[in-house]
Amino acid sequence: MSKCPGQDTQMWGFDAIYDVDCPQCGAAIEFFKDQVKKRCSQCREVVFNERMDLGCAKWCPSADSCVGPDNVAALELSEQRKLRRANLVALLELVPAGQEAVRELFKTLYSEYAGEDKLFDTNRLYSVQEDNPGLFEAATESFREFLAAQAATREREAQARARTEEMLRHDQRKKRKEGSEFAQKGA
Repeated sequence: MSKCPGQDTQMWGFDAIYDVDCPQCGAAIEFFKDQVKKRCSQCREVVFNERMDLGCAKWCPSADSCVGPDNVAALELSEQRKLRRANLVALLELVPAGQEAVRELFKTLYSEYAGEDKLFDTNRLYSVQEDNPGLFEAATESFREFLAAQAATREREAQARARTEEMLRHDQRKKRKEGSEFAQKGA
């Protein structure tokens, strides 16, 4: 069996090899686009390849056998991290100007949470309420706006999917109708 074209290094472009800065010491670490992680030669920190691109492995049903289950799992983890980071950026953009304490609180909550499954532990947000009710109220308001924006985005995406599915059904009905008309003319 021939090698999958998406994973064949002969098919890779010039941008398939690049340097990533170590988050611990700043040293440049050379990565290939399909490498999951490497240990920094300077400080020995394990650095994940945030730009990892396994191409079709994101959707291909043969990804486990092609690139290996460990790489598929690492790709999923990398995607979760990217989404989590993007969500933090979106949340921070919703914090009104002049509320640096709220921004710093969200950054702290984000960095304290060890998981990848959510932005931060909301219980920790509620623990701020006792010490600083004003900060809690401001942060809660920004977080509610963020959640509402996410819900609106999900709703728009669901509507777009429904429109696409309806167009595809309509197109299939039209093709079936044209096919039956053609068959009738040919008979």
